[in-house]
Order: sequence, then C-alpha cells, then structure tokens
Amino acid sequence: MPRSTTETGKFGRLFRGLPPLMLDETQIQNVVNQMVDAGEQSSGGGWSGTPTASDSNLAAGWTYFAQFVDHDITFDPTSMLDQANDPDALENFRTPRFDLDSVYGLGPSANPWLYDRNDPDKLLLGVNSAEFLQRDLNRNHQGRALIGDPRNDVHVIIAQLHLAFVEFHNHVVDRVRADPSLVTGVPATPVGGWGGGAPVSGQPTFGQIVTLVRWHYQWLVLTGFLPAIAGPDTVGEVLKRDKKGGLDAVLKFYNVRRNPWMPVEFSAAAYRFGHSLVRDAYLLNGTLPPLPVFSPAGDADPLADLRGFRRLPAGWEIEWHRFFDGLPNSGTETQRARLFDTRIAAPLHSLPASIDQMQRSLALLNIKRGVAVELPSGEDFATAVAGKLGLDPASVAVSSGLSHGTPLWFWFLKEAEIQRGGQTLGPVGGRVVAEVLVGLAENDPSSFLKAQPDWRPTLGAQAGEFTIADLLTIAGVAL
Repeated sequence: MPRSTTETGKFGRLFRGLPPLMLDETQIQNVVNQMVDAGEQSSGGGWSGTPTASDSNLAAGWTYFAQFVDHDITFDPTSMLDQANDPDALENFRTPRFDLDSVYGLGPSANPWLYDRNDPDKLLLGVNSAEFLQRDLNRNHQGRALIGDPRNDVHVIIAQLHLAFVEFHNHVVDRVRADPSLVTGVPATPVGGWGGGAPVSGQPTFGQIVTLVRWHYQWLVLTGFLPAIAGPDTVGEVLKRDKKGGLDAVLKFYNVRRNPWMPVEFSAAAYRFGHSLVRDAYLLNGTLPPLPVFSPAGDADPLADLRGFRRLPAGWEIEWHRFFDGLPNSGTETQRARLFDTRIAAPLHSLPASIDQMQRSLALLNIKRGVAVELPSGEDFATAVAGKLGLDPASVAVSSGLSHGTPLWFWFLKEAEIQRGGQTLGPVGGRVVAEVLVGLAENDPSSFLKAQPDWRPTLGAQAGEFTIADLLTIAGVAL
C-alpha cells in the first residue's frame, strides 16, 4: 500500500517506514475494556474542592483549550472510521496554522455573517430573548452558531471559550483604537477575503488588529498551554531562547519541506490525550448542579448535560475561575482535569445516539481510527523517536500490559501514566506534541515565531507576558 508523503499541506507520517499495527475486533475491544474507569477511581460529579486519586494538577479548562486549538489547526472530514485510508487521501481543510480561522473565517469580505455590519472590524455577538443566556455566540433561528468552525459549538464549554475569543478580539479593537502604539511594528497579515472597516490614514488597520490577536494567542499556546500539557522540560528542548532573547525552534523529526502538514501520529494519537482528561461532570457556576458533557438523558432533556448546538438557558454562563488558575477567585473552586492515563470517564464509554448512532465508546472509535489510518505500534514508534533523539530505545520503553502490539494512542497515555504520574504527557508523547505545535508556528511566515521571534506580548497584566487569565479578563467574561 502506498505510504503518504510529508511534503504537502495534507496529513502525513513522521516515520513512513514503520509497519502499521493491525488489530482484530477482539483485540481492539480488549484494549477498550482496560480503559473503563473503576467506580471507586472516578471523581464523580462536580467538584468538591479536594482532588481525588483520578485528578491531575492541571486546571480543567485546558482540556477544552486543547480542543479549541485542535479545531484551529486541523479538520479531517472523513467519517468512515472502518475504512483504511492512507493519509494522502485526507485533505486538511483547516489551515495547519495558529491563525484563528475558526474564529475569523475568511474575513469580513468572504464571511460577512461573522462580523458586525455597523463596525466591520468587530465580530458579531448573539442576541437572545430573556429565557436564554444573554452572552452568547451569534446563532441562526434554529439555534445553530454562525461561527468559523461549527465544532466549536459541540458543547457548552468550548462554545463559551469560543465566545471568549470573539469578545477578546472586540475588546482588542477598542484598545488599539484608543492606543495605536499597541500595534507598532505589528504587520497586517491578511488571508483570503479580508475586509474590515475602511482604512483611516494613520490609524491601525483591521489586518494589524487580527495579527495582534493571533500573536497573543500563539504566545499563549507556545508558552502557557504547551508546557502545561507536555511538561516544561520537554518544551524547553524544542523551544529555546537565543542570545537576543528570541524564541528559536529546535526540531528533530517534524520536518517541513514545502508546506506545513499534519502528522497522523499527532492528530490520531498523541493529540487525543484530551479524552483522558475529561471529567464525569462539571460545575459551570455557583448556581447550577454538576452536569456531564454528554448524558443519554440529554437526548430528551436539554437540561441534563452540556451538549451544544443550541441556545443555552439563562443562568448557564461559565464562571471561568472554576476552569482556570490565575483569576481573582481561582483556588479551591478551580476544577482539575483528570489524569493523563488510560482510564476514560464513564460518559465517554457510551456516547449519546445524537453523537454516535451506535452509542459506541469514544475509546473504541479512537483505536479503530488508528487502525484505519495505519498507525504503527507504540513500541515501534518510541524506538523510532529514540533513534532521532540519539537515545537508548530502552530509555523510552513502556510496558503496556497488552499481549500484542500497543495502539499508539493507548501507548502515549500509558507512557504519561508511568513516566509522569499522569500529570503531563510522557517524554515521547510530549515531544511529538511539542515538535508539531512549535513546528507549525515555525513554518508559518505570519506567526510571531517566524516573523518576529523576539516579539513580546503587549496586552498582558505583566509586561512581556500573556496568560489565559489575561485573555479572559480582557474579554470581559464572567471570572
């Protein structure tokens, strides 16, 4: 079977010569059975203020920030999980860049429904009647969000995170108009059908404002999010400071010859770590009871879970200190993500019929997907990475406890569980995620890492820094 190249803007492979791991249905189900969380380990509904044995130190909001990033950089429209597709056939319709096209679409000219007609530099917000949430995404008459990526409305948490980015952009517009020096030296990087308000001589352009927002987002991804999930030591090996204080990428196995591309070992395995972090249920605020992301009861009762694609009831606004550290009220009420490990929360083992008609386990779908795109075993992949990094293969070996080759996604989670105590991804999985995310930024001519590697943020509370708390504060959402 032909193997995919690594020279296009599609999906490809980090190590083309590795044989695929072939598993039969019984072997796949055996792995899935090992991923069911025992009742006594489950942290249950909501948040008691005290982490349990299945909780990590990671704030729960990073689970959904990771999902937001995923939607920004990759889009795989293939739905036939059982069809063995070579990655060359998987067109990456989402540009593999941190450009927030999930928020901006193709700009005001091409996607005018995303923008405020009365102020084209700003994104359009929703207007709901009193029985629904007043702070909301713009929606059509059936409640579907009119946004650049419909997946960012799949559940309440990511929908409100997307909304925070919309409001962040709008507030940055106001800040830049009041203080044009904020975009001094910041280039305009229009893509596609950009428009915006008519340029005013001597005033910042829409393109500059978008670049400023993107660069702060990229900074947050590379210096905040990435160390939190891959570990600061691993990220420090991939993203270094040069003698002038600028950031410099050091990549060993993610190579770009022409255009950035998406490794299937990343998209179908390493970056699916977030599924292990999902809690059984979440507290959105101090009024609502704990609610699961998905529940079978939610098919009939819209108040039973956090699924999206709808207007939300009044009172469902997220208090973000319950999801992220660094905010004024963060502390014991800040929920934690589950461990990076091979145990998956119970609601994800029987998806609602509206999500999967066969109500299969998300773990099952992930492993079948890995087989479909011919991922190698975790053992073979780790050996290949060790060779690229000049390490003894024994130093990265992990015992999965399986009697056959280990599915790559399961192997990455087992590595995190054994090597890092479930607090971050392990050395190999973390390195894959770090190399790809840093590599995408390094090979994007419009990113700050490529265009101005010595650039520092201008919008944070601390000079030269920018955190998720800064973004949420500027956005004016409920903290």
